[in-house]
Parts: sequence; C-alpha cells; structure tokens
Amino acid sequence: MTIRAVAAVLGLCGLACQNQDPDDGVTPQDQTPAEVKACRDRISAKTSEVQAAGIDIANWSIQDAPEMAEITTTVPQNQDNYRSYDGHYRPLTNHPGCSVTNLYYDKANTTGTTPYKDGNNDGKWTGAVAFGGPNAATNYLDGNVAKIDGYPCAAKEYTQNNEDTSKPIVILVHGNSTRPHTWEKFVLPEGTSVNTATENVQFTADTTARDQLAEKLIALRYHVIAVDFRTDIVTTIDPAANSTTQNAAGNIDHGWSTPILQSLVKAVMKNNPNRKVALIGHSLGVTVVRDALRRMYVEWSAGRSGAVNPFTQLSHVILGSGANHGVSTYDTQPNSLCAANDTMRGTIVCEMGSRSNYVQTYFHKPLNGPRDLFATPCADGDYAFGKTGQCGNNVVKYFTITMTDKTKGSNYQDYYVSEAASRIDMDGCVTNTLTTLSDYDTSGYFNKGFIANHFGSMRSSAGLDLVLRYLAQ
Repeated sequence: MTIRAVAAVLGLCGLACQNQDPDDGVTPQDQTPAEVKACRDRISAKTSEVQAAGIDIANWSIQDAPEMAEITTTVPQNQDNYRSYDGHYRPLTNHPGCSVTNLYYDKANTTGTTPYKDGNNDGKWTGAVAFGGPNAATNYLDGNVAKIDGYPCAAKEYTQNNEDTSKPIVILVHGNSTRPHTWEKFVLPEGTSVNTATENVQFTADTTARDQLAEKLIALRYHVIAVDFRTDIVTTIDPAANSTTQNAAGNIDHGWSTPILQSLVKAVMKNNPNRKVALIGHSLGVTVVRDALRRMYVEWSAGRSGAVNPFTQLSHVILGSGANHGVSTYDTQPNSLCAANDTMRGTIVCEMGSRSNYVQTYFHKPLNGPRDLFATPCADGDYAFGKTGQCGNNVVKYFTITMTDKTKGSNYQDYYVSEAASRIDMDGCVTNTLTTLSDYDTSGYFNKGFIANHFGSMRSSAGLDLVLRYLAQ
C-alpha cells in the first residue's frame, strides 16, 4: 500500500486524497464515512461555484470586521461614552458584562438586589409580575455559579452527581435579553393569560412544568454549563429610556457577548483536554457560538500563546432560531433600530442585516465566508476557513433548527428569523431542520409567551426532542 493510501485509510490527508489512485485497488472513498464524503463533495462543489464567480477564497479575510475592531481605551463604559464601545469587541479586562457580582444562582449571594432564593429567580423574567412571573414551577434543578480556572466571567453550572464522562461537556448559550433560566422549566402562575398578539398564534399555556434542556441533559448524565452574558447590567451602561433610540430592553451585541463565550469555551477545553465539548445556542446565541469559535481559531492560527484550536475538541454545534442571514428587526420602517439606534439594540441589528432582503453584512463576512463556504468549519474533519488540514481529523457535527415559514420566503412564523435566515447553505455539512407551525414554547416563558414561536426551536417538545437526538449522534 502506498503512503498516500495509508494516509487515506487513517483519514490524514483530507481533500487531497480524493483524486489519488492507490495501487491496491482500494480507493480512499471506500474508507470515508458517507456523511464525511457528502460534506467534502459539498465543499468541492461550493468551492467551484465561488471560484466561477471570480471570488478569491485564499484572500477572504476571517479577521474581525474593521467596523467591530476591539476597543483599546481603559476608561470603563458608561451611558455617556457608550458610542465608543457599542458595536466593538471588548477585551475582558475592560468589560462590564464580565462580572460575577449579584448572580441570582450564586448560593453565596445573600445581599444583592437579586439574591439567591431557589436558583430559578433572577427578579426579572421569572420574578416580575409584569413579565409573567413569578415562576410557578417547583423543585428547581440544583446549580451554582461556575468556578472555572481561566474563566473570570459568569456562568451557571448545574449539579451533576452521575456524570457520564464519555459524553461531551455541554455549554448552553442563551439569546438576547435572557439569561441561563432560558434553559430551565417554567410555569405561569395560575390564571395568567399568555401574550400571543404579536405572533397571532393560539395555544393554552402549560399547567404543569415541562422539563427543559437543562433538566433533561442532567438526567441524561451530561456535564452542563450555561454561560451568562449579564444582560441585567446593560441598562446601567447603555442609555435606556426607551426602545426606539435607546436600549430599555437590555439588548447586547456580538462585541459584548462573543468575548465572554470565547473565554468560557477556551477555559473548559484547556481544563478538560481529553473531553469533547458541545455547544448549543439559541437566537443571538447561535451567531455568538459561531463567532467565538472563529475568533478562537484566528488566535490559534496566528500562533498566539495559550490559544486553542476549538475544532479539534468540538463535537456538536446545535443552533436554534439563529440569524445566520438576517433578522426581522432590520426591516422595520423607518428601519430605526439599525439606522437610528446607536446603542447595542441597534448595533446588533446592523450586524445581522435584513432577513427579507439579505445582503452579507460586515459581521457575517468573516463568519460565513463566500456563500457560506466557511460556515461549517471541520464538518468533514479537515476543512476550515478555506484551508485543509485544520481539524486534527475531528469531525464536527452541525445542526440548525427553525420553525417552518407559513409561506416559504414571504410569510414567516418565527417573529425574528425565517427558514432562509436561519439555515446554513452547506447541505451535506449541516443538517437544517424545520419544526412545524404548532411547535411553540407552551410554557409561557419570556414575557407571558410573547415570542413563543421563536423559543419553540429549543423549548417546545419537538425542539427538545430534536436537540437531544442530534446530541446523541
């Protein structure tokens, strides 16, 4: 057997082996799993398509967009200087969201404004009557503030007394204006009506608690950590008098969230070098997951001290209701959020672009690459960001979950994203899945079920089943 044939059998030569003819009559393709071959075929076809369009793949930058260049000032962000920060990556050394003070799930927090009560009440979504609280569920899943070497920011780590170390460590990544309780069970107080006017849907809220992803993963013996982007702090550093030109909703952008997740993933991987890690993101968390991995890879490929190539240790990337190609809030007239709102409520929308008339944004350009060619790094165990040999022969599994459009391409069921906005256009390297028009989050979580469709990808029974099935693959 030739050296090239041996390399092919061991999976060491990636795409280069596909055109080799070993002398023993056994082709490299015979040794390649079907799903890996399908992905490599897709990469090859997409590469040809991009090259035929005259696009230079080799010189396509995967560095941070210049518009989002990391800040260098050491003056803390406040409501007067926010324009120097919003829309830009913050280093953790000067990041108000990298804080472990006053965490509602910190058992040692007895004096803060949201002190620990039962691990499930943060005084906003689950504690304020105006938002449908308090949470009427009982017997909350035990957890505490995560203490992870090398990670200075906030996260909730769920108690696991029976861990299966053969399974990946799971990191849960919440979306905008939420926190780790996104992943936990919730029941509206008796007599509370759901708020369905915005999405014009009809459902009856749960009367008994349904276990959500955190509870189900712990029962399945996974080690589970939920990042906390501290959206509760945002209104102290962004003007917050209204939601039209300011940030009363406490929205965050990628410059705020990505560095926090990047630090968490890096710390978990370095502290567990022999374990795989799976990332599950919802809504804004989808592009934060992908952006954190991109930035980690850029650091590693540049040879920065202490950097980690995440794709050699990553097992799954599961993405629910993500804005991989635009959001509805960009399309509002007169497009106030992107055009006129210079807080993070506006900058995040500018980063995402329009879901109904999508044109690649400065944020998506290094993330997706040309025509999504860079959107599934190492899905074939070899190719990432235009280069082969980047994955340590580790195959990363990608999945997206989105609610079906009422009318494909024109009438959308999910309030923020559509089928096209959420899917990744690399079939063969990713499984893009649709739930049905009735797969809501029936718990009433998030402002009495205000966007139950949007949460359906992760909190409906159908969405939960998909996530768990994909994670088991």
